[in-house]
Amino acid sequence: MIFKNMRHFSSKRAGFTLIEIMAAVTLLAIIFTTVMQIKAGSMAKATHARALSVASRLGLTLQHQIEAGMVPELFDGFEGDFSEEGFGKFHYIIGIGDGSEYSSGDGEESDSEGIWRRFRQTEEEDRDEDAMQPEYTRVFLTVYFPSVKELGEEDSFTLESMIDTWAVYQDFALYQELWPDLVGETIE
Repeated sequence: MIFKNMRHFSSKRAGFTLIEIMAAVTLLAIIFTTVMQIKAGSMAKATHARALSVASRLGLTLQHQIEAGMVPELFDGFEGDFSEEGFGKFHYIIGIGDGSEYSSGDGEESDSEGIWRRFRQTEEEDRDEDAMQPEYTRVFLTVYFPSVKELGEEDSFTLESMIDTWAVYQDFALYQELWPDLVGETIE
Protein backbone atom coordinates (compact mmCIF):
# COMPACT_ATOMS: atom_id res chain seq x y z
CA MET A 1 0.00 0.00 0.00
CA ILE A 2 2.84 2.36 0.66
CA PHE A 3 4.23 1.75 -2.82
CA LYS A 4 0.86 2.43 -4.34
CA ASN A 5 0.67 5.86 -2.68
CA MET A 6 4.19 6.76 -3.76
CA ARG A 7 3.46 5.91 -7.34
CA HIS A 8 0.34 8.00 -7.21
CA PHE A 9 2.31 10.88 -5.63
CA SER A 10 5.11 10.73 -8.24
CA SER A 11 2.72 10.73 -11.15
CA LYS A 12 1.27 14.06 -10.01
CA ARG A 13 4.69 15.68 -9.90
CA ALA A 14 6.00 15.36 -13.46
CA GLY A 15 7.70 18.83 -14.07
CA PHE A 16 9.53 21.68 -12.36
CA THR A 17 7.77 24.41 -10.49
CA LEU A 18 8.15 28.06 -11.43
CA ILE A 19 10.20 28.74 -8.27
CA GLU A 20 12.66 25.96 -9.12
CA ILE A 21 13.14 27.33 -12.65
CA MET A 22 13.65 30.88 -11.34
CA ALA A 23 16.20 29.63 -8.78
CA ALA A 24 18.12 27.76 -11.50
CA VAL A 25 18.12 30.78 -13.85
CA THR A 26 19.25 33.07 -11.01
CA LEU A 27 22.06 30.68 -10.10
CA LEU A 28 23.18 30.52 -13.75
CA ALA A 29 23.11 34.33 -14.00
CA ILE A 30 25.29 34.69 -10.89
CA ILE A 31 27.78 32.13 -12.20
CA PHE A 32 27.87 33.76 -15.65
CA THR A 33 28.43 37.23 -14.15
CA THR A 34 31.25 35.96 -11.94
CA VAL A 35 32.95 34.20 -14.84
CA MET A 36 32.72 37.33 -17.00
CA GLN A 37 34.23 39.50 -14.22
CA ILE A 38 37.10 37.04 -13.81
CA LYS A 39 37.64 37.02 -17.57
CA ALA A 40 37.67 40.84 -17.77
CA GLY A 41 40.17 41.04 -14.90
CA SER A 42 42.45 38.47 -16.46
CA MET A 43 42.28 40.26 -19.83
CA ALA A 44 43.28 43.55 -18.17
CA LYS A 45 46.18 41.84 -16.39
CA ALA A 46 47.31 40.18 -19.61
CA THR A 47 47.18 43.51 -21.48
CA HIS A 48 49.18 45.21 -18.72
CA ALA A 49 51.72 42.35 -18.72
CA ARG A 50 52.13 42.68 -22.49
CA ALA A 51 52.64 46.45 -22.27
CA LEU A 52 55.14 45.97 -19.44
CA SER A 53 56.99 43.34 -21.47
CA VAL A 54 57.17 45.66 -24.49
CA ALA A 55 58.35 48.55 -22.26
CA SER A 56 61.08 46.42 -20.70
CA ARG A 57 62.30 45.17 -24.07
CA LEU A 58 62.36 48.67 -25.53
CA GLY A 59 64.16 49.94 -22.43
CA LEU A 60 66.74 47.16 -22.57
CA THR A 61 67.35 47.83 -26.26
CA LEU A 62 67.97 51.51 -25.51
CA GLN A 63 70.17 50.58 -22.57
CA HIS A 64 72.29 48.37 -24.84
CA GLN A 65 72.59 51.24 -27.32
CA ILE A 66 73.85 53.49 -24.51
CA GLU A 67 76.32 50.79 -23.39
CA ALA A 68 77.65 50.58 -26.95
CA GLY A 69 78.13 54.37 -27.11
CA MET A 70 75.49 54.71 -29.83
CA VAL A 71 73.40 57.46 -28.20
CA PRO A 72 75.09 60.79 -28.98
CA GLU A 73 74.73 63.91 -26.85
CA LEU A 74 73.25 62.07 -23.88
CA PHE A 75 72.44 64.28 -20.88
CA ASP A 76 70.47 64.12 -17.63
CA GLY A 77 66.80 64.45 -18.60
CA PHE A 78 67.27 63.15 -22.16
CA GLU A 79 63.81 62.31 -23.55
CA GLY A 80 62.48 60.50 -26.58
CA ASP A 81 59.95 57.98 -27.84
CA PHE A 82 59.93 54.65 -29.59
CA SER A 83 57.95 55.68 -32.68
CA GLU A 84 60.70 54.41 -35.00
CA GLU A 85 60.27 50.96 -33.45
CA GLY A 86 56.49 51.13 -33.98
CA PHE A 87 55.53 52.04 -30.39
CA GLY A 88 54.75 55.76 -30.57
CA LYS A 89 52.78 55.77 -27.31
CA PHE A 90 55.83 54.53 -25.41
CA HIS A 91 58.32 57.24 -24.42
CA TYR A 92 61.31 57.48 -22.12
CA ILE A 93 63.42 59.80 -20.01
CA ILE A 94 67.02 59.14 -18.99
CA GLY A 95 68.66 60.20 -15.74
CA ILE A 96 72.43 60.22 -15.50
CA GLY A 97 74.44 60.06 -12.30
CA ASP A 98 73.67 59.43 -8.67
CA GLY A 99 72.27 62.94 -8.22
CA SER A 100 69.81 62.74 -11.10
CA GLU A 101 66.33 64.09 -10.47
CA TYR A 102 65.07 61.51 -13.01
CA SER A 103 66.10 58.54 -10.93
CA SER A 104 62.60 57.28 -10.19
CA GLY A 105 59.61 56.78 -12.44
CA ASP A 106 57.22 58.96 -10.43
CA GLY A 107 59.54 61.86 -9.67
CA GLU A 108 59.06 61.51 -5.91
CA GLU A 109 61.87 60.88 -3.48
CA SER A 110 62.02 60.21 0.22
CA ASP A 111 63.64 62.68 2.63
CA SER A 112 66.67 60.45 3.13
CA GLU A 113 67.03 59.96 -0.62
CA GLY A 114 66.81 63.74 -1.17
CA ILE A 115 69.52 64.37 1.43
CA TRP A 116 71.72 61.74 -0.17
CA ARG A 117 71.21 63.16 -3.68
CA ARG A 118 71.99 66.72 -2.54
CA PHE A 119 75.15 65.44 -0.85
CA ARG A 120 76.23 63.62 -4.04
CA GLN A 121 75.48 66.69 -6.16
CA THR A 122 77.53 68.95 -3.86
CA GLU A 123 80.31 66.37 -3.86
CA GLU A 124 80.26 66.27 -7.65
CA GLU A 125 80.36 70.09 -7.95
CA ASP A 126 83.43 70.17 -5.68
CA ARG A 127 85.23 67.54 -7.75
CA ASP A 128 88.29 68.65 -9.69
CA GLU A 129 87.57 68.83 -13.44
CA ASP A 130 91.04 67.48 -14.29
CA ALA A 131 90.56 64.39 -12.14
CA MET A 132 89.87 61.15 -13.94
CA GLN A 133 86.19 60.29 -14.28
CA PRO A 134 84.86 57.16 -12.62
CA GLU A 135 84.85 53.99 -14.66
CA TYR A 136 81.06 53.58 -14.39
CA THR A 137 78.12 56.00 -14.31
CA ARG A 138 74.69 55.22 -12.89
CA VAL A 139 71.98 55.52 -15.56
CA PHE A 140 68.23 55.55 -14.88
CA LEU A 141 66.02 54.76 -17.85
CA THR A 142 62.27 55.19 -17.26
CA VAL A 143 59.89 53.99 -19.97
CA TYR A 144 56.30 55.31 -19.85
CA PHE A 145 53.44 53.42 -21.48
CA PRO A 146 49.63 53.71 -21.62
CA SER A 147 47.86 52.44 -18.52
CA VAL A 148 45.27 49.69 -18.79
CA LYS A 149 43.64 50.62 -15.48
CA GLU A 150 43.01 54.33 -16.04
CA LEU A 151 42.22 55.69 -19.48
CA GLY A 152 44.56 58.55 -20.39
CA GLU A 153 47.01 57.71 -17.58
CA GLU A 154 50.48 56.19 -17.88
CA ASP A 155 52.38 53.46 -16.10
CA SER A 156 56.16 53.38 -15.97
CA PHE A 157 59.02 50.93 -15.86
CA THR A 158 62.48 51.98 -14.62
CA LEU A 159 65.81 50.34 -15.36
CA GLU A 160 68.79 51.32 -13.25
CA SER A 161 72.26 50.24 -14.32
CA MET A 162 75.93 51.07 -14.10
CA ILE A 163 77.26 51.84 -17.58
CA ASP A 164 80.80 52.61 -18.69
CA THR A 165 81.40 56.35 -18.31
CA TRP A 166 83.05 56.59 -21.73
CA ALA A 167 79.85 55.24 -23.36
CA VAL A 168 77.56 57.62 -21.49
CA TYR A 169 79.58 60.74 -22.28
CA GLN A 170 80.96 59.57 -25.64
CA ASP A 171 84.48 60.05 -24.23
CA PHE A 172 86.55 57.83 -26.49
CA ALA A 173 89.80 59.25 -25.08
CA LEU A 174 88.71 57.91 -21.68
CA TYR A 175 87.95 54.56 -23.31
CA GLN A 176 91.47 54.42 -24.75
CA GLU A 177 92.93 55.44 -21.38
CA LEU A 178 90.99 52.80 -19.46
CA TRP A 179 91.47 49.95 -21.94
CA PRO A 180 94.46 50.66 -24.18
CA ASP A 181 94.75 46.98 -25.14
CA LEU A 182 91.15 46.84 -26.40
CA VAL A 183 91.44 49.60 -28.99
CA GLY A 184 90.80 47.85 -32.26
CA GLU A 185 92.48 48.45 -35.59
CA THR A 186 90.76 50.45 -38.28
CA ILE A 187 88.49 48.31 -40.44
CA GLU A 188 89.18 48.75 -44.12
